[in-house]
Amino acid sequence: MFNPSEFINFVKNPLYLTLNRKKTHTLRTGLKIYLIILLIIGLVNSLNLTIIKVFFTLPIDNSLAIPESFKNQLWIYIVMVAIFAPFSEEIIFRLSLIFNPINISFSISVFGALFIHKISSHLIAVLSFLIIFLIVYIITISNRQFLNSFWAKNFKYIFYFFSILFGLVHASNYTFVEASQFFLIPILIFPQLAIGFVLSFTRIYYEKGFIMCIIIHCLMNLVSVCIYLLEYSRPALN
Repeated sequence: MFNPSEFINFVKNPLYLTLNRKKTHTLRTGLKIYLIILLIIGLVNSLNLTIIKVFFTLPIDNSLAIPESFKNQLWIYIVMVAIFAPFSEEIIFRLSLIFNPINISFSISVFGALFIHKISSHLIAVLSFLIIFLIVYIITISNRQFLNSFWAKNFKYIFYFFSILFGLVHASNYTFVEASQFFLIPILIFPQLAIGFVLSFTRIYYEKGFIMCIIIHCLMNLVSVCIYLLEYSRPALN
């Protein structure tokens, strides 16, 4: 089961665990980690935002905004937010914590395809995924020994990099209408920063850590989107 002291000690000194990772009940441990995240991080973030609102106008949070194309098909919106987004983010930010040519290829090609999809069509995004995956796989296979050694020697920095980057990219969820709001970014992305470290720990520490990360991330997004949709539909009920 998840032990907070193990997490704290690991974050202080991340170790590259590729063998003999801790065995645990995947679903039970995943649910425990999720509940701890929900309780501790949720309370801290609610307190922070409550205090901030007294002194600042908060930026607009677009993280759960429903695109016009999905407003008549909310089930697609739910699938995208609660399943597709967690899968994609876990592949990008957690899969490559353990070096493997396939892991690296998936992480980079998914990131590339999602970026290209924002400026192009579905077909171009899919083709980009296949091309990027093939190129990266060939490069990593050719340099497998070097990269494997690099990951082992520099894992502490890789762990911190992906954990922090996960939090930072979520700053793009906000629309800042005042210059002073940019100073709030560390507080606004605190939940994602904390979650990034917890999930990175989960990925590397447990034998089935990647599956656990997906379970936890999907649960977080599903609960968030359900609460949002209840608020979204409230005016229609009056």
